[in-house]
Amino acid sequence: MSAWHQARETWTTVDELDIEFVVQERIPDHGLTRGSRRIAARQLTERDTTVDEVAELLGVDPRTVYRWRREDRQTAA
Repeated sequence: MSAWHQARETWTTVDELDIEFVVQERIPDHGLTRGSRRIAARQLTERDTTVDEVAELLGVDPRTVYRWRREDRQTAA
């Protein structure tokens, strides 16, 4: 198995405490896994956090946050 495939398995790992620090305390964490970033982004969005603030807290580009929000709306519809 390649290193890329091995790393991909960790994308879905979620640490609820790390997510809570970002969402509750607004402490940036750029080391979150992809799965944790998505969950944190959803929770921050529910709290009416701006796209720029979500991007800064999670260490992603604002366009990524817009894409995630669009995908979540499409899934909910």
